[in-house]
Order: sequence, then C-alpha cells, then structure tokens
Amino acid sequence: MNVRATTIAIGILDALGWAAVAWTCFDSYSDKTTIGFDFAAGVIVTGLFVVTGVPSLILSCLGRAAKIALALGLAFPAIFVVLFVAAVIEFV
Repeated sequence: MNVRATTIAIGILDALGWAAVAWTCFDSYSDKTTIGFDFAAGVIVTGLFVVTGVPSLILSCLGRAAKIALALGLAFPAIFVVLFVAAVIEFV
C-alpha cells in the first residue's frame, strides 16, 4: 500500500472518529450543569479535525505533499488522545 492510499484510509478513519465524537457531544442528554462541557468538547474536536483531518484528506486526494498529509492525518488521533488524557486527569 502506498503513502497516498494509506493517508486516504487514515483520513476516512479520522472523519469517522470525528463524526462519532462530535455527534455524541452535540447530541448529549447530560445534566444541564455539564452540557456546556459536552458542547465545548464537540467544538474542540471539530476544530481539531478542521485543522488536521480536512487538510490531510484534501492533500492526499490531490496527490500533493504525501508525507505532510500523512503527518496531519496521524496528528488528529494523537492530539485527541493527549487532550482526552489531560481532561481525564483534570476532572478526576
């Protein structure tokens, strides 16, 4: 499998992960006092996807800058994990 096909596959997985997390955050039925945290998490994940995942998909579909597109595609889940661990440490 070449770098372009791998990057497109990772980009699709990024998009599916973003959609699942964003849908869960924006369609949350949690307590009224904590629903703002869910909305903020959805906005942060959406912003992260727009900054890393979307350019990765665009670059890989255009066949340009394959290594940068792969780095951006891998940055989305890496940064997401770091932010999730930081939130768990902060709120536990």
